[in-house]
Amino acid sequence: MERLNTFAEMFVEDVNKEDSVIIDLFGNIVNFLFKLILAVSVPGSIYVLLKFTGLF
Repeated sequence: MERLNTFAEMFVEDVNKEDSVIIDLFGNIVNFLFKLILAVSVPGSIYVLLKFTGLF
């Protein structure tokens, strides 16, 4: 339980910093997921559009 308390204190201290490592990590994860969704959904949408119009 003491280790969990220590981890929670370190987490809160890092989040409150100006140059937080955790917030930077979450920001990078969100940017990667956004780019991944765009990379998958744009070709998928084009494929569905072409199927709908009967060109493919």
